[in-house]
Amino acid sequence: MKSLEGRLAIACLALAATGLVAAPRADAAGVTLIQLSNGKVQTYSDVHMALAGETITLRTADGKGTLRVAMGACSFDKNIERCLPYSAMLTQNGKTHKITLAYGTVFLNVTNEAHRLSLSSDELAPHTILVLLKTAHGTYVTAKGTLDEARK
Repeated sequence: MKSLEGRLAIACLALAATGLVAAPRADAAGVTLIQLSNGKVQTYSDVHMALAGETITLRTADGKGTLRVAMGACSFDKNIERCLPYSAMLTQNGKTHKITLAYGTVFLNVTNEAHRLSLSSDELAPHTILVLLKTAHGTYVTAKGTLDEARK
């Protein structure tokens, strides 16, 4: 099963949540940190982030890895939308693999102003997402950035 963990580390992740409609952006502005169960941390920048309905698509800058995360159980805490991811699929080298999630949360600021997360000093800029995930294999994924494109 470590091979799935390795594939996850190779794939660049970034997430968005439902409800935001924005014009496509020309540049990818997402950053993803992946901490493997052995403690090694990998950083990916220029992650392309897209939203279609309740599915987030994250694509590496080189286009070789794509992660799709399906979300649900969304609610609002003031101006920040919070969703629970319930499934994840990684496509790499022409093959698709299911990634089992232990737990996670996706936060999205759907407004045109920055807003602070409840009980946190972290602030989300306009149209920004924050993804916090843990896989069943002990890999932690943290992604933050602006949506490059979104469709309801």
